[in-house]
Amino acid sequence: MAHELALALALIQLALFALCWGLIALLMPQERRPALMFLALCASDAATAWLHVGQDGALGPVAPWIMTLGLASATLVCCGADAFVHHRLRQARFWFGVCAVGVTAMWLPLPAGADQVLRLAVYQGCFLLLLVGPLIWLRAGILAEFGRYGWLPLLPFALMSLPVAAFLVQITLQPEVVPSRFEVDPVRGARSLIPFAIVSGIFHITWLGMMLGRQVVAARQAARIDTLTGTLRRGAFEAELEHGIAAAARLGHPLTLAFVDVDHFKRINDLGGHAAGDQVLRRLGAVIGATLRNTDRCGRWGGEEFVLLLPGLAPAQAPRLLQRLRRRLEAERIAVPAGCAALSLSIGYAGCEAGERPELRQLIRRADDAMYAAKRRGRDTLVGWHELGGDNPASADAPA
Repeated sequence: MAHELALALALIQLALFALCWGLIALLMPQERRPALMFLALCASDAATAWLHVGQDGALGPVAPWIMTLGLASATLVCCGADAFVHHRLRQARFWFGVCAVGVTAMWLPLPAGADQVLRLAVYQGCFLLLLVGPLIWLRAGILAEFGRYGWLPLLPFALMSLPVAAFLVQITLQPEVVPSRFEVDPVRGARSLIPFAIVSGIFHITWLGMMLGRQVVAARQAARIDTLTGTLRRGAFEAELEHGIAAAARLGHPLTLAFVDVDHFKRINDLGGHAAGDQVLRRLGAVIGATLRNTDRCGRWGGEEFVLLLPGLAPAQAPRLLQRLRRRLEAERIAVPAGCAALSLSIGYAGCEAGERPELRQLIRRADDAMYAAKRRGRDTLVGWHELGGDNPASADAPA
């Protein structure tokens, strides 16, 4: 009766996880492949548990089926993890090849005089390879995406590989522990369901968490990133700007803010349509991203206007980076409709020196004024706020 209760609890747990993976496969198309792999894993584990406990007596034919399903489960685990990390089955040949070797070892008739040790050693070796494989090939990808939390989905692989490795060593050093005939004992099978349920629960919960966490991060990124240009949306950039100004004031570092406007953009839209304008903005976003440093931030302020946050750069140092942006844009030769001049930028910038405490709205207004001054000077140029008399704040900030 106890082993029947253990089996029922294990099957209920697997059914709940299968429901979760089924919902993910339906609701998250981008995660459908790994979710379907893990859904099939639940079915394979349920069949394994039933064969372990749901059969009475010593059933020789059942044991190879249990081991075959065990290899199938390990293969599905590896394929699901591989699809999750790489968005495709990069190591599929290895996973299925190892599984095929193990299954062949379980079902291939033994030569005369051979015992079960060789068969079981090959099976355990294949099983161990499938458990260690993700720790070798998938570790870097998982840690790169999830950082210090990346060890969580790898933990079940390590937990499952330890007893398999220990048993492989035992049957190698003490072959007499291997029975002449594989048997299935419902009582022992029920006891084995306890550690199985624990490790299985850890595996499914951690991978469900990682998959849902990836979707949360993707949703946050979608809310922050402008899909057309790949730059920050205005609200996200303003948050970065507030943080950057606070950090500059706290650490006593310089900072520069620059406004970048595409010259004659309305003419591009008028002659080439909005598709041409979108293509220009898309290419410009890529050029800006390739020019900026890792610590810099770029946001789309509105329409064809971009804003750059350059922490650590004093206003006197910023022109070097901004001129590099203009030269890279010229070298890129972004296509524009016939009748339009070559793509150019009007850039205005303002900032604070080390030790100064800039004020957010004042800094934005100064950089914006400098950008409009660049427009008035004929476009395709770079103007700093200090060139407008910005070294005299009283006159520069006075109402017009």
